[in-house]
Amino acid sequence: MVSLLLAILCSVLLGFIFKLFERYGVHAFQAIVVNYFTCVACGWWHAGVLPFGSAERSAPWMPYALMLGLVFISGFNAAAQTVRYFGVTVSQVMQKMSILLTVPFAIWVYRESSSAAKWMGFVLALAAIVLVNWRKEPARTSALMGMGLLWIPLLTWVLSGVIEMVLVTVQHERLTDTNSPIFITTVFGTAGLLGLAVAVVGLALDRLRFSWRNVVGGLVLGVPNYASMWFLLRALDSGLEASVAFPLMNIGIILTTTFGAVWLFDERLSGLQRWGIALAVAAIALIST
Repeated sequence: MVSLLLAILCSVLLGFIFKLFERYGVHAFQAIVVNYFTCVACGWWHAGVLPFGSAERSAPWMPYALMLGLVFISGFNAAAQTVRYFGVTVSQVMQKMSILLTVPFAIWVYRESSSAAKWMGFVLALAAIVLVNWRKEPARTSALMGMGLLWIPLLTWVLSGVIEMVLVTVQHERLTDTNSPIFITTVFGTAGLLGLAVAVVGLALDRLRFSWRNVVGGLVLGVPNYASMWFLLRALDSGLEASVAFPLMNIGIILTTTFGAVWLFDERLSGLQRWGIALAVAAIALIST
């Protein structure tokens, strides 16, 4: 449980860093690419081994690491487009709704424990995610649906779920030793190389403009990003079921982020958000039983 709490704290820190990106004019995509290579550097320092070595290329987890790297960079772009067309609220909700895929997958495919309390907590968790993220924004969803753009937030939801389901598979199949960070280092390395290719094309076509502030932003983002993935894998390897870990993590993130926003950014809670917090606490109690 300690590893899960640390994963939550690192994930919350990522959210606050992204808020600061907006304030200081950091280009998110360029910072994300630098962040992936920072994660590789963290893994190299941690494990003493760079990814894609001869031993790693034949490892049973390599196809999963390559797929996750692709999904990482694709998921980021999908989330960014969801923010662009539908707003931050929809993007956050769709990403956290990944548990709609992950929890049934873990229970039905890997026979994790199932109880009425867990399913009730699961339902409350979904309601809490929606209510806590609720914001009064212009209602453009109907018009956007008419433009055929509904697939963008749906893709964000699916890719978020795929990331979690692949992690569940790697953990349950014992494809890698989670005491070694080489697996997640390879994931970040794959995402970094793909992102770098996109960034180089963007710079060559003058669609992106390089700035050192983006490099600094990526360096700052990379350390907690690496730590969040590392602690999440450690939490899953500790015996904590995925059908418990991911709902608790998503609820923990939105609760900590919400209270942090109130404290650090002087944001105010609406009545619906207060109800969402109450449901989140109830969901944690039910899922943890």
